[in-house]
Amino acid sequence: MDEFLRLDLAPLLTVSAAAALLALLGSLLVLDRRALIGDAMAHSVLPGLVVAFAWTGSRAPLPMFVGALAAALLAALASHAIQRYGRTDPTAAIGVVFTTLFALGVALVEFTDARNVDLDLDCVLSGQLELLFWTPPASAGSLELVASLPRETRTLGVLALLVPTAIAWFWSPIRATLFDTSFARVAGGRPGLVRPALLAATTLVLVASFEALGAILVIALLTCPAAAARLFAPTMGRYVLWSAGRGLAAARVGYALSAWAAPATLGHSIDASGAVATTAGLVLAALAVARGARSARPVALDPKPDR
Repeated sequence: MDEFLRLDLAPLLTVSAAAALLALLGSLLVLDRRALIGDAMAHSVLPGLVVAFAWTGSRAPLPMFVGALAAALLAALASHAIQRYGRTDPTAAIGVVFTTLFALGVALVEFTDARNVDLDLDCVLSGQLELLFWTPPASAGSLELVASLPRETRTLGVLALLVPTAIAWFWSPIRATLFDTSFARVAGGRPGLVRPALLAATTLVLVASFEALGAILVIALLTCPAAAARLFAPTMGRYVLWSAGRGLAAARVGYALSAWAAPATLGHSIDASGAVATTAGLVLAALAVARGARSARPVALDPKPDR
């Protein structure tokens, strides 16, 4: 039990919270044709990392996180502005922004002291679930126990409370905006605020998840559970809930395979992020085959709430 608390509890809590959040937000992004935003963020944070290092002269986690978050927010808002005012497709807007920001980051590396430092995406965005150790205090209250958890676990735990609450509170304008922007505008749903707010929430969760999970797992969790739920969910409410549930299940099964099943069968553990991403992809593939055997057409979502 002590070994589980020290080695596995914090990584399991972290990947579970991140998976549920990413799958929840990913379900909305898939409907809005912005599923590639995760890949865009992974490339767009480079100039933020360079500027943060040049400003502070340090690769400490806090300035790196702030720099990455600022660059990712800039990328999200810029892609939204290009789509809205340039009347371009969302995927085209995302492609323009992340390639431009990534190129800017490469140029900044050459013109700053960062060229002499090992400063790349792995500095902040490499998965390190296995390094999230936790040593609980011998005698402490509940608040002290929570405060002793790794920073990534605490951050994602707070977001796991705030983001679903906000989505539930503003569910009606979100649903109307994603299904019919014109109707939402006429009905006072403020789609011009809903989409930037969704992008901002997604950006915050993405950057908070990158350091612990790694870019590949973040992108997989943002898309695979939502795509799997989209195959069967008859209503939007169930689709969003099923997406979050599938993300959480993939995280727990994948981590169990990497931390416990692999040592028992292979004699050694395997990378947790890779195991979770593979699990999410295999579940999507299996469900797609099952759906294809039943019908060639996906389920048409009903925007009305479940009854």
